Parts: sequence; structure tokens; C-alpha cells
Amino acid sequence: MNALLTLFMAACFLVVGWHCVKRPVILQQWVLQLQEKNPLVAEMNPLRKWVDKKSFVWALQLLGGLSLLNGVMLLSTLFVTPGSDAQF
Repeated sequence: MNALLTLFMAACFLVVGWHCVKRPVILQQWVLQLQEKNPLVAEMNPLRKWVDKKSFVWALQLLGGLSLLNGVMLLSTLFVTPGSDAQF
């Protein structure tokens, strides 16, 4: 069960990371549309003015890259056994 959960988490991190790296502008537009449709969401969002800026896109790409790295590290824990290639 532990390996299945690790595989599921790795897949989730890889999918989210890919979307954040490849489509940050689409995600930014989605957040802006969500704020326009629901004024309560926009009112409760402390970063509502930051969503319009280019730095939001950069932050999405950075988080996407970190998510991809996390997914790869989770997959490596499944397929690499500790001490298998230790040649120190």
C-alpha cells in the first residue's frame, strides 16, 4: 500500500508541475476569472493585486519546477533501493 500511495503522489506532483511549468498564463487567467465571478473569493484573497503581475507567472513556474523535482524524487524512492549503487 505504501508503494501505491507513493506512486499516486508522484503522479499528482508530475501532473501539477507540468501544468504550472507549461501553462502558467492560462492558470493566471483562470484565477483572475474566478475572482471576477466570485467577489467573495477576491475579497478574501490577500494576494489579489499580485495575481495580475508577471511575478505571479514566475512563481507558478518555480513551484511547477519544484513539483516536478519532487515527483522525480518520489519515483526514485520507488525504483532505487538504498545501498544498491553505493561505491564509496
